[in-house]
Amino acid sequence: MKHIAIAVLFLCCTAGLNAQLAADAIRYSYLVPGGTARFMGSGGAFTALGSEFSCLSQNPASLGYYRSNELVLTPSLYFSKTDATLHGNEAAYTDSRSNFGFDNAGLVFATQPNGPKWKMFNVGLGVNRLNSFHQSVYYEGNSNGSIINTMYDQAKSTLNSGGTDADFDPYYANLAYKSNGLYYQDNVFTSDFEGNRDASISRAHQVNTYGRMNELVFSMAGNYEEKLMLGATVGVPIVNYRLESEYTESDNAGLVNYFDKLKYTDYLQTEGFGINAKFGLIYKINQAFRVGAAFHTPTLLGLTDSYSNSLEYTYTDNNGQSSSSADSPEGKSNYNLRTPWRAMAGAAVVIKKFSSLSADVEVVDYSSATFDLTTKTANVEDKKYESSLNRQIQQDYRRVFNYRFGAQFAFDVLRLRAGLNLLGRPDKSGEEFNVAYSAGLGVRLESFYIDLGYQRYVANGKVSAFDNAPVAYTTTNKTNMVLTLGLKF
Repeated sequence: MKHIAIAVLFLCCTAGLNAQLAADAIRYSYLVPGGTARFMGSGGAFTALGSEFSCLSQNPASLGYYRSNELVLTPSLYFSKTDATLHGNEAAYTDSRSNFGFDNAGLVFATQPNGPKWKMFNVGLGVNRLNSFHQSVYYEGNSNGSIINTMYDQAKSTLNSGGTDADFDPYYANLAYKSNGLYYQDNVFTSDFEGNRDASISRAHQVNTYGRMNELVFSMAGNYEEKLMLGATVGVPIVNYRLESEYTESDNAGLVNYFDKLKYTDYLQTEGFGINAKFGLIYKINQAFRVGAAFHTPTLLGLTDSYSNSLEYTYTDNNGQSSSSADSPEGKSNYNLRTPWRAMAGAAVVIKKFSSLSADVEVVDYSSATFDLTTKTANVEDKKYESSLNRQIQQDYRRVFNYRFGAQFAFDVLRLRAGLNLLGRPDKSGEEFNVAYSAGLGVRLESFYIDLGYQRYVANGKVSAFDNAPVAYTTTNKTNMVLTLGLKF
């Protein structure tokens, strides 16, 4: 039962009373793909272009353009910087994170069949990055209310329903009860904040997230008479996500009797893998003009959450200052998530064989994501929460369009690239798009190439520490720099 979930860049980080949150579905559905430096530098607008390994996770028909075997490897440097401001406070706080990894690695095997119509039949195997979760967020300031209020309300609901303190949520209300944040006084269940629930409290929140979502790809594609490319991919996404959060409150002004400060920590590790299929085509109208289209089935993910929480509570009474702490059990839950389908179309103009202009449009219906929490259990409460959670996804998220634009200019062996992405926001907010800018350059030789790619991604969002907590507004800049080495053989 985790209580904080930071989603992808621009969504809320909030507490919850059940293991999964609607924002979790978006974390594994909203993709900012990496890949080769060529792919990234040209904005990923490759639905109608060929000979690009990253397209095995986008439009596998691109594989049909290969004329030789190829080995590709792309190490990357990733930087994230987030500015956060707590609502009602003027000070902005900046936190940064960097990470080294690999955005893709793969092999292409090209063969020429004996038939006169099919010019090439190619196979591709490897891995592409779909998303990076490395991010740090920090903010502090003064605002009204306390996490103890929400813990009290949850505990009080349990008591009013006929339960006892033995029935308190071990990952939430019971932490406050065991650490003396909630207690009985003269046989009345209460807290230090009862009677002063809106006191202005100093608070700080540090959230660190780690991990990536990569996809193993197994692809095949054919080239029919140099006009039509057909391809298919079986994708196996692999999820590795970790969250570590520390939230503190302190009564520096002495507004709340007894209460001094508290520290609430949250840990979550999510691991799992899934499966999907991708189908695509590219049609070469003539030497200059090409069009392409692809469809991605929903991904079925099997995920396992491991989680724990702790609370340390410090107060001063007639006996002086005391501090108590409590730790939750080590929890684990298994569940399935079905992410949305995707469909895309693109067009490209190829100039003098190696220069190109390209544009893609992609549609994704985030409201169609669904959780399955009851595959391995018949628990009635889990089924009720599953239905409620899926309704919330339908209410909170929407169908969006993503637009990708790219350009490549060739000068002998040198390649210059630029790209722009407008990525639709899944949440029903006032802002329609997050924006990514990219650029790159490369050198292409007969059997070897080296490319550099740069992408800067900008998104606005918000984060909060628990249900009904004060909100901090964020601006995140993510920078990815990649180097691709390719060998043809």
